[in-house]
Amino acid sequence: MQHEIHNKPDFASLHITFDEGDSVVTEAGAMMGMSPGLKMETNMKGGLMAAAKRAMSGESVFLNTYTASESGQRLDVAPASPGDMEHVALDGGAVVVQRGSYCACTPGITVDSSWGGWKSLKAGEGLIMLHCSGTGDLWLSSYGAIHCEEVDGTYVVDTSHIVAFDESLTYTVRSIGGLKSLLFSGEGAVCEFSGKGRVWFQTRSAPSLAEFLQPFRKLQPKN
Repeated sequence: MQHEIHNKPDFASLHITFDEGDSVVTEAGAMMGMSPGLKMETNMKGGLMAAAKRAMSGESVFLNTYTASESGQRLDVAPASPGDMEHVALDGGAVVVQRGSYCACTPGITVDSSWGGWKSLKAGEGLIMLHCSGTGDLWLSSYGAIHCEEVDGTYVVDTSHIVAFDESLTYTVRSIGGLKSLLFSGEGAVCEFSGKGRVWFQTRSAPSLAEFLQPFRKLQPKN
């Protein structure tokens, strides 16, 4: 299997060329185009309970599996939001992925929803996050460009910019600065990661975009 990410970082898309028998699992609705001989199956990976947890995390209940019937067949995939994509190779490790940032993986990766604890709710990410583990290829997506930071000690990331992080990292959610900073700095809660591992974050924030657009909504004429 060969894969390339084109159009980085604004409107990234994933292009996979298969060997016979290769498979890729994608988020529902991610396919842009494909060779006509590719076989596609839609199912609830992990059963009803896993599907219910994915729904709670804001992810699709159903996932699509594409399998090549012969070598040279191609699959073209793109995420829903305008932004970047990143390839992560897993070799028995695990990555925690925030909702909306999972795009695709090979079958050797188990995608499960895990309890993030009340601190994930405080971070504005909901109580359920995706836990991707195993051996194979994982593709993440983002709103804006993706930056990977190698943490060896501590590092702070705004909660609305987090894409994913290695399971080896622990994190705490806190405000930045004092009360005045919390109210007037424009910064909300942050995650302080500790340990050794990678954290991926995006250069744009959906909540910030919504706040930017709010004044323009008020200008729309009423019918």
